[in-house]
This record gives sequence, structure tokens and C-alpha cells, in this order.
Amino acid sequence: MSYPVRSHQSAGSPALIGREHELSTLAAILDRNGPAVAHVHGVPGIGKSALLRAFLAHAHSKGHAAHLLDCRAIEPTESALERELLALAAPVSVAGDAVSVLCLDNYDQFLLLDSWIRTHLLKRIAGRLRLVLCRRAQPNPAWLSVGGVFLGIKLRELDEDSSRNLLRAEGVVPEDQPALLRFAKGHPLALQLACAAVRNHRGQSLEDVVLHDVVGQLTGFFLQGIGDPAMRRAVEAASAVRRVTSPLLGELLEEEQPQPMYDRLAELPIFERRMDGLVLHAAVHEAVAKHLQSADPARFLSYKRIAWRALERQSDRVGAGDLWRYTADAIHLVDNPVVRGAFFPEGSQRLAVEDAVAADRQSVFDIVARYGGAGDFESLQRYWEFAPETFRVVREAGGQVAGFYCLFDPCAVPDRVLAADAMAAAWLSDLEPGTRSTRGATLFLRRWLAADAGEVPSAVQAACWLDVKRSYLALRPRLRRVYLALADLTPYAAVARELGFVGACAGQGLPLASAVLDFGPGSVDGWLRRLVRHELGILDQIVLDAARRIVLIGSDRIELTPLELGVMQALLDAGGEVVSRKRLLDLAWGERQEGVGSNVVDVVILSLRRKLDRHSGSIQTVRGSGYILRN
Repeated sequence: MSYPVRSHQSAGSPALIGREHELSTLAAILDRNGPAVAHVHGVPGIGKSALLRAFLAHAHSKGHAAHLLDCRAIEPTESALERELLALAAPVSVAGDAVSVLCLDNYDQFLLLDSWIRTHLLKRIAGRLRLVLCRRAQPNPAWLSVGGVFLGIKLRELDEDSSRNLLRAEGVVPEDQPALLRFAKGHPLALQLACAAVRNHRGQSLEDVVLHDVVGQLTGFFLQGIGDPAMRRAVEAASAVRRVTSPLLGELLEEEQPQPMYDRLAELPIFERRMDGLVLHAAVHEAVAKHLQSADPARFLSYKRIAWRALERQSDRVGAGDLWRYTADAIHLVDNPVVRGAFFPEGSQRLAVEDAVAADRQSVFDIVARYGGAGDFESLQRYWEFAPETFRVVREAGGQVAGFYCLFDPCAVPDRVLAADAMAAAWLSDLEPGTRSTRGATLFLRRWLAADAGEVPSAVQAACWLDVKRSYLALRPRLRRVYLALADLTPYAAVARELGFVGACAGQGLPLASAVLDFGPGSVDGWLRRLVRHELGILDQIVLDAARRIVLIGSDRIELTPLELGVMQALLDAGGEVVSRKRLLDLAWGERQEGVGSNVVDVVILSLRRKLDRHSGSIQTVRGSGYILRN
């Protein structure tokens, strides 16, 4: 598959102080026989994006075709990236020794795709397109396996001469430079913040700045120097969200005309203006958010709640192209590391997760023989034989198999294989009628095991779960349920409950324990909504108006049929307790239930959930018991 790449349009090369050597090294990718991939990494604020912009301008000036994509604005799935690549302008014809280059900035946001880009995309574009990947942490060691086609560049602090040149370019006089050099330690963002802080403080000393947290301390010093309290408050409000738009800023600040303040924020050196809003620099964002959360936790929480309500109002109008922005904004409001880290992992990923190949079979089944439960070996052998694509392996730096997992859509596996597996057969019988009929509605995580730890929590297990989240995103909004099997659920019980997993198929004499996560009709996004609302302590009051046969949830007004009204009333009156189908029949149908089967309750519940739409998760099924209303 050939991807078109358009030329990067730039008015000229931006000033790049102290990075001449790195720029020259990166330019090697423009050689006809140069590396296919370059990986630029370094701590936040070290100048990675500035280097990329200068490189793109240089490439364009030399007649090469180059383009930049910001990974923060793209859903981390294969299909989304391919759409972005195909959506670029018409192919650029390059003459002579010119090459085409694609730069992916903020590549940290694409770690869910790292393995696919390395093992699949790189092969497709070989000889046609060079890649430059830019992120904080060093690359996964698996990238080194591509041999001579890989170039790694680590950005370090500027030397003293370059730091002085930067200060001189910022207009700092020689007598003020020593203090700034001492505190910034060659960190480009720290140098810029120090310059801005000194200007705001009109020459006051930086002697009180703590050295071990230069960016954080300079950020605080910078904010103190902003004379306008309203602007300081606006910066703090922006730290509570992933990105801030003019309308959202108005809501956060209760300001009817937010555009002037929005434009003022855009002029600050700590903000980046993007097509979808303003973004605080990552290092500054973290420093401001931590300070506000510590100094005024109530206000910090209030900003998050305001942002969430704004997102909820937008949810019905979000188109397919903007769905990822909405999802990413929602995830950012969650401080829970289990949730946020599952989609936006931080730090260096030392393990690679890839499609299993035939040569991995012995390693995989050595692990199964050591740690697998009763029936695992035979069942997994059948999956390997008839559906080998269901296996993914975790590799160490040297390529050895450190673990594996087996995940599949039951519709994509032969029925005879499912029927021969007690776990899969039980899960199929547990599904509500019609759930399996839509491809992609259900995933079976049949097993995951590590070579050195089995199924207990480990780095291998974490790598598996990170890769599974890629499937979550790829299958939304169709994905409804995920089933998993474990010999012992206990080590995962607390986290599982937090995420919404509940036990499944208990008492059926199965060889392993199992659990299920029901995302609800809203799929992954509906599940994330519930997690965000729970963390922010937001509960919409459910009010039933029996006289008018309507239910009010927040600002939503939903009309009900008499039977829907009766079922809703019974669930509300139960006060958060489970109501059996028989009890619902007694309460909603009364004397009219003669000849009425209990399945009619399921039909009415289904109708209620459709009408409740984004609130449908309020009515939950308790397998084998009935229904419960989470108000």
C-alpha cells in the first residue's frame, strides 16, 4: 500500500539554537541510502518538536517531500492512522535523490500502535517513505532489530555557549545571564521560562528557585509574575483539561466573552496553539496541575466537572472524525493510573507485543505446559491450529518469547473449536440473545501467561493488557463485552471491580474462573463515561414523573410506555437492590401477567435502554438474578 505524503509548507527554517549537530545527524534520513527510521527522544521541554520543525523546513528546502502528524490528535488504531495517511494531499513527485519523509510528533501517544508500525507499516512503506518518530522515552529495544535502517537520537541539555546564545536571542542582557544559566542547567524550556519569569518579575532574583525541580519551580515563578489574576486563573483552569478551546475556557472561567483571554493565553510561551485548541506544554501542564490540585483541590475538581459536563453535552453531536478527541479528553479527566495508563502509557516500554509466528509455537506451549490450567493445553492447541491469528506474543529485547495471550472475536473462530473449549462454550451460553450476532460485539480473552510468572501481575501481563486496549479502540462502537479466564481472580479483584469486571459462569464446574466486562450499549465510550463520572463524583438524579409518564435524567426528558414506566418505577423503588424478573412481573404487570413469560421483562428492559441512550448503563443486568438501577 502506497501512502501519499505532501510537502511541508514552511516560510523558512525556524531559529534552532544549539542543535546543529542533531539536525545534521537527523538529515541523514534524507540520503537516498540513509536509514528508514529515525527515533528522536528526550525529556519534556528539551526541544524535540523544535528540532522536528527545523528538520522539516530543511527537508523542504532541499526538495524532499515531508509532512508532520501530531499523534495527540489521532486515534491510536491502525485504521485511524491509515486514514490520516491517505487523507494527506496528492502524492508529491520527487526528483533525483529526493525522498519522502513522515514525522510523527508526540509519539508517546501512539504506544498502542508501536508494534504494528514496526512490524507491519514499516514493511508496507519500505523504499517509499521514511519515518521520524519523536517521543520522550527511548525506543523499544525491538526497533534495534531493524538493523542498519534505524537511527536513534537522544536530545540532551544545551551546552553553556548554546544556552547563552538562546538567552541573548531572548533579549537577556549579559549581567542577568549567569543566574538563569545556573538555574536552567541547559534545559531549553527552563531557559525560556526563566527569561519570561524574569521579565514578569521585572528583574527580581531567581535565588529562591529549587534546583531539583527546575521546570516546576520556574513555572510557579513565571505564574507569580503574571500581574493579571484572571490570566493566572485561566492558566490554572487549562491545567485541568487535555486541551482548552475558547468556549470551554468561557465555561471554566464563567466568562461570557472568553476569546480575548484565549488569545492572550495563546501568546504565552507555555502554550501551543493547535487546530483543536490550546495545549499547555507537557512539563508545565504537570507542574501547574500538581500545584493547583495541592493548593486548591476543590477548584481543581470543579474545573474537571465543568469540563466533563461540557463533554457530555457534546457527546450526541460528536462525529466519527472527532470521536477520538472526545475520548482522549474524557480519559484525561481520569486520574486513576489503571485507566489513564491503559490508553496513555508513560515511560519506556521494554517489551514488544507482536503477532505470533509459526516459530513461536514451542515457546508458547512450553509456557502453557508450565502454568496452564486443566484443559488449557488441548484447547489452546486447537486455537493455534485453526485460528493462529488469535495469538500475540510478548518479546524481550533479544526476540525471546516472554509471554503470550490469546484473544478473539468468537464469530471469527470455527464453531467446532469453540464447542470443544469448555470456557468458550460457557461464555457463549452466557451471552444475551443476539449479542453474538454482530461481529466485533464480544471478545474472548482466553488466556494470558508469562514465561517467568504465569498469570500473576507482571511486566508481561501489563504489556498484554496494553495491547488489548488497542482492540478495545479498534472495535468501538460495536464492542459490548470482554470475557477473560484466570486460574485465580484474587490478585486482580480490586482492579477488576474498579474497571467494572464481575464474575461470570460461576457454579458451572469450569476448569478456570472467569469474569466479564459489559461495556453497555455505549460500548467503550459509554464505559469510559461511567468511569469518569464515578471518579468526579457526578451522579445525575433520576426523576420519574408517573403522571406524565416521563423520566428526567439531568437535562434529558424521556417518554415511557405504561410498561416501561412500571419497570422503571420498580427499579427506582428498590433503592439500588437487585430486582428479579419475577418481582418485576408482579410489580409492573400485576394481575395482567397471566400467560406472560418472563422474557417479556427482557424486551421491556431492552426498550428502556434504547430510550435512555447514553444513560443506558444505569440499568445493569445481574446474571441469574435480575436487574439493578444505578442511580
